[in-house]
Amino acid sequence: MTSMASRTAPTRGWITSTRAHELLTIWAVVFLTSGQGFRYLLGIPLYAVVAIATVVLVVVSFRPTWRDLAPPLLIGAFVALVTASILWSATRGVTALAAVVTIATTLVAIITVRGSTNVRFMVLLLRGLQVSLALGIAFELFVAVVIRGPLEPFATGLSDLAGHGSTVVWSDGQLFSGGPIEGFVGNRNPFGAIALLTAIVALVLVLERRISKIDFLVTMAAALFVHVMTMSATVTAAGALVVVLIAAAFVLRRARGVVKRYLSFTMLAGLAIGSVLVLKYRDLLFAALDRRGDLTNRTFIWDEVVHYAWQRPEGWGFVGYWPVWDEPYSSIVDSVQEQAGWPVVPTHAHNAFLDAWLQLGLIGLALLLVIVVLMFGSAWRLVERAERGDSYIPLGWALLAAVLAVQSLTESRMLVESGWFLVVALYCMGPQVFTLTVVDPDLVHYGTRLEQRPPREPGTRWWRRRDGGGAVTTTDEPQSPAAP
Repeated sequence: MTSMASRTAPTRGWITSTRAHELLTIWAVVFLTSGQGFRYLLGIPLYAVVAIATVVLVVVSFRPTWRDLAPPLLIGAFVALVTASILWSATRGVTALAAVVTIATTLVAIITVRGSTNVRFMVLLLRGLQVSLALGIAFELFVAVVIRGPLEPFATGLSDLAGHGSTVVWSDGQLFSGGPIEGFVGNRNPFGAIALLTAIVALVLVLERRISKIDFLVTMAAALFVHVMTMSATVTAAGALVVVLIAAAFVLRRARGVVKRYLSFTMLAGLAIGSVLVLKYRDLLFAALDRRGDLTNRTFIWDEVVHYAWQRPEGWGFVGYWPVWDEPYSSIVDSVQEQAGWPVVPTHAHNAFLDAWLQLGLIGLALLLVIVVLMFGSAWRLVERAERGDSYIPLGWALLAAVLAVQSLTESRMLVESGWFLVVALYCMGPQVFTLTVVDPDLVHYGTRLEQRPPREPGTRWWRRRDGGGAVTTTDEPQSPAAP
């Protein structure tokens, strides 16, 4: 008995260590970001086992209290609506499963974010995204060199379950043919989005001096390569928005007083006007990107989704990815394939807001809209208040929120897996308020709240250092007042 206790004690000690916390956080990001790839590789039953094990390990490792698990109010309301929709769902079994998955994803996000400082979590998020990006590139290299042709999933997909008979391709193996490439995740749009998210977090962290310049340059080169090879119009549009927001943020950091507010309002108004012009002249713009104005037949799906959404204002019940073998999703799929001739079975509405309307009704749509607006707006208010020497972490939150919002116009992945994980994470890190007028100065200056920082040693203080060139370095680590 004594020897057994001595053997298990180090294991229990390691599983609750900071190192274990960090590795589990990185793994959670990889697993959620590349979920479709793991399902293609392992099959749904084994994938479910890995998912359950991941949640259990996170809970055992972090040992959260009930207070730690309390979600932000809007996030909690959305998850509660997802769960309540079991009562009126047209597919109750699927909705019950989707509710459990959503709750588990929410808990993992809350636990991992609150188990670290905001700045450290961003570093771990970067490492997870880097692994996912590298995994996708390595997978495409393997397919191009070893398979030398299209590779189908190893496991049964939704199209097979639905009996539609369409062939799903994991990768076309076009790495050496100029693309497009699909990556380990099996779809060029999510793979391109992974590249953009990785580039954003890397940029913010190199500005924070949390990663080396070599780390940053290698990451940016890989992200740019993937973006070029995926040829995703959605990611290109999101990337253009990111560039504009970064430029605006640097201008605001150098502005003073009330000028900041006027500049910020003018910039955001300009973006809104630009978005309207993009919608009006989308045919010309998408033609320049070698895309059709109907967004690759997505408008056919949207028309069908709106038609069925109007039939049930309370929604058809949350399902996440569509159970395309059941109503109303099977009818939507049949109609879309009939009208547009889609080669594969669509498993979501290709618009997160329309999917929220279809599955959770008008209340779900309103909740998601408010979540997205406050998620970006609260982060941007911190960016707006920042000055030279303040943290760039809130800028990272605003950019990630903007990318999620743009991606949600043509994809529904914000409602599931890594999309929902990031939404919850951003809400937990950012201001916990319903108004955009309250600004936490600690978040502006340091990117983290005072209570999140490690205890200070006697004779130390939180500081911001100005180097010889006049630049200011921020840190969330205690430093001696006499430090150079």
